[in-house]
Amino acid sequence: MTYLKHLIAFLLLCLPFTAVGQDFSDEWTGYFAYSQVVDVTEGNGALYVASENAVFIYSTLDGSLTTRSTINGLSGEDISSIYYSAEFETLLVGYENGLIDVVVGDNKNVLTVVDILNKPSIPPTQKRINHFMEFNGFVYISTGFGISLFDLGRLEFDDSYFIGDNGGALNIGQTTIFGDYIYAAAGQGGVRRALVGNSNIIDFNNWSQVSNEPALFITTYEDAIYVGTIFFRLRKSTNGTFFPILLRYDEPIQDLRGTSNALNVTLSSFIELRNADDQVDRTITTLGDFVNDYSSTTYFNNHLYIGTRGSGVIDFTLSGNANLRQLLPDGPIENDIFSIEAATNQLWAVYGAYSLTYNPFPLTEKGVSHFVVDSGWTNIPFTEVLGARELSNVAINPLNPSQVFIPSFYDGLLEINDNIPTILYDDTNSPLQRWNVTNGGVRINGGTYDNQNNLWVTNSRVRNGLVRISQNGQFEGISVEEVLPDFEGVFGLDEIAFGPDGVLYLGTDNSGLVAYNPNGGALARISGNEGAANLPINDVRALAVDRSGTLWIGTRRGLRLLFSPSSIFENPQISTNAIIILQDGIPQELLNDQVITDIIVDGSNNKWISTISSGVFYFSPNGQETLAHFTEENSPLPSNDVQDMALDPQSGSIYFATNRGMVSFDGRSSPPAENLENVIVYPNPVRPSFSGEVTIEGLTARSNVKITDIVGNLVYEENAVAGNITWDTTAFGRHKVASGVYLILVTGPDAVETQIRKLLIIR
Repeated sequence: MTYLKHLIAFLLLCLPFTAVGQDFSDEWTGYFAYSQVVDVTEGNGALYVASENAVFIYSTLDGSLTTRSTINGLSGEDISSIYYSAEFETLLVGYENGLIDVVVGDNKNVLTVVDILNKPSIPPTQKRINHFMEFNGFVYISTGFGISLFDLGRLEFDDSYFIGDNGGALNIGQTTIFGDYIYAAAGQGGVRRALVGNSNIIDFNNWSQVSNEPALFITTYEDAIYVGTIFFRLRKSTNGTFFPILLRYDEPIQDLRGTSNALNVTLSSFIELRNADDQVDRTITTLGDFVNDYSSTTYFNNHLYIGTRGSGVIDFTLSGNANLRQLLPDGPIENDIFSIEAATNQLWAVYGAYSLTYNPFPLTEKGVSHFVVDSGWTNIPFTEVLGARELSNVAINPLNPSQVFIPSFYDGLLEINDNIPTILYDDTNSPLQRWNVTNGGVRINGGTYDNQNNLWVTNSRVRNGLVRISQNGQFEGISVEEVLPDFEGVFGLDEIAFGPDGVLYLGTDNSGLVAYNPNGGALARISGNEGAANLPINDVRALAVDRSGTLWIGTRRGLRLLFSPSSIFENPQISTNAIIILQDGIPQELLNDQVITDIIVDGSNNKWISTISSGVFYFSPNGQETLAHFTEENSPLPSNDVQDMALDPQSGSIYFATNRGMVSFDGRSSPPAENLENVIVYPNPVRPSFSGEVTIEGLTARSNVKITDIVGNLVYEENAVAGNITWDTTAFGRHKVASGVYLILVTGPDAVETQIRKLLIIR
C-alpha cells in the first residue's frame, strides 16, 4: 500500500489515507447502467467515460468496449469527474464525496485516495471533485474547498491551495494554464490567478481576482481563455486580465473545454463547436432517436464524442457525411433497481417504487429489463409497457419462463410474453380492484406462484386483498376483511410465501402477518398491538419458508422465526422467536433493529438476508453462524442499501439489487452436474478439529440427498437446487450427530440414477 503525503494550509499535519481496491471478478459479476454519462476524457487512442458510478473505455483502435466498476476495484460512489493522463498512462476518477480512484495502466488493483474524504475539517459539502487539469507532472484537482495537487509520478498528494478571501475555502469548478499563470474558476470568488511557478503559491495573498462574476468553467483554446459563468455567459480574454462577454445563453453551460480542433461549449439542449475567430463552426441540437440531454463532449480525430444523460456516448463523425453511432456497454435501464426475480439463466428487473409508507407518488414512468446469461440485456422502455407505472415486482411462470407478470403499484398487473407486453389487467378488464376512484389506483404487489402453478398477487387497500390467477388465466379475488377489517388502512400488502403444506403467508405494513389456507379458505393473523406475538414491529417486509418448514420473517426492525407456522390457525396466541447469538460473550438478538428487505433460502438451507444500510448477511441454516457479511466496504456491493435479491436455481448465483447498481455473487453454489457419476463428499473424514459444514458436490438439479447412520436412521434430507449442498452435521438442526460412519444416498429426479457415498465423522 502506498502512503500519500497531503499538506493542506491551516490544517495539522497528519498521516494520509489510502486504500487499494481489489479485483473481485473471479466470484462477482457487475450489471451496471452506463447510459447516464457524467464526464468524458481521452488519451492514447481511447475514450474514457464516467457514468453514474462506473466507467467504460472505448478503444478507437479496435472498437472494443471494456468496463470498470466495483467488480474491479472502483469505489462505486457517485462520480463527478474523470481524467486520463496519456503521459503517465493513469486514469483518475473523482467522486462527489471527495474520493479519488487512481488506475495505473492495466493494473487490476485500484488505488483509492481518501485524504479529502477523511479530512474532518472540510465539510462534506465542500469535498466534491469538480475537475482535473494536468501540468508538469502534477494534476491540479478542483474541489469544493480549493485546489489540491497530485503528483502523478509518485502517486502522492502535494500542496493544497485555499485561495478564498483571507485563505478561506472556495468552490473551484475548473483550472487552466495560460502563459505563466494558473487560472481558477472560483465560484462566488469569480476568476482568480497566480504565477504557476511561484514557490509560495500556497499563500492566498499570491492569488489575485481578475473577474468578480461567479464562474463555473474556465479553459484555454488557441491564444485565449474562455470562462463560463453562473449567469450562462461565455467570456473571453486574450491577455488574461479582463474577460468581456462574448455571448449569453438561455440555459446553463454544462461543460467547457478547449481541444485541438475547437472550443467545445456543451449545454443540455445543444452543443457549439467554436473556432479561434469566435465563429460557430457547428451546432448540434438533436441526435436522432437518442436522448438529447448533453453533459460533456470531447473532440479528437474528427470525431465528436458526446456524453448524454440517457443514451451513453454518441460518436458524431464530423468529416464527410455526419454519422451517429452509440457507444454503450450492455446493461439495464438504470442503476436504481427496485425489484428483481430470477429463473434458470435469466433475470428480470423493474424500477417502479413506493415509499417506506407504501406511497407510490410521484408516479414513475420506467420500463422493464430482462437479462439472459448467454445473450445479455433486453430493455423494454416505458413507451411499450402499456402505460403501467410504478412497476414494483416480478413473477416468472415456472412452467413457461417466457411468460412474466409485473405488478404495478398503481396501474394493475402487466403480462409480458416473449419480451412483448401483451395486456395490462386492471379494474376495467379483471376482478382487480381500485382503491380510490380518483387517484387511488389499482395497487398490485406481491407476485408468487404456488406448487399448482397458480399466480398469487396482493391488491392493497381493498376488500379482496388476495388474488389467485389460475393456469388458464381465471382470476379469483379473496377477501381479507375477516382478519383485516380496516383493509383500507393497510397501505401495503407485500411479500407472499408458501409453506410445503400449501399455506400462504402474507406480510403487511401495519398489521403483522396474515396466513391463508387455500384448502378450506381459513384465514388467521398474528395481530394485536405493536409487539404482539414477539414481532418487533407489525411492518413485515420479507418472508421465506426454509427446508425445515420454518417461516423466516423480516421486518422493518429485525428478524423473527415462526416454527410450525401453519399452527397459527389453531393457536391464535402463537409467538415468533428471535435468534439469540453470543457476541463477545453477551447474548444479542440477531439483526436487531435492521430494516430487512428480502430473505432467500439457498440449496444448502443457508439464509441470505438483505438490509437497508447494512448490506447482505449470509447465515447457516439455523442462523447461529454468520458465513459472510457483504458490504460496500469489503465487497463489490455498490451500496449497503440492498433493495432486493434473487437466486438463479441453475447456477446458484445470487443477485443483489441496490440503489446504485446490481451485482451477483457466484462463489457459493456450483452449477448442477449432468449426471451423478462424480459425486464427492468433503472433508472426509470429519475430524474433531473441524467446525464447518460438509459439502456434497456433483449433484444434478432436483436430486434428492438422504443421510443416514449405519443402521439406516435418517438424520438429514434435502433436494438439491444447484450442484452442491452443505450439511452442518446435525440431525435436522437439533444436535450434532455422534461419531460413526454415515451413508449419503443420492437419487436423481427421475429416481433412475443413484449413488451412495460413505462419510466418517470423528468427534
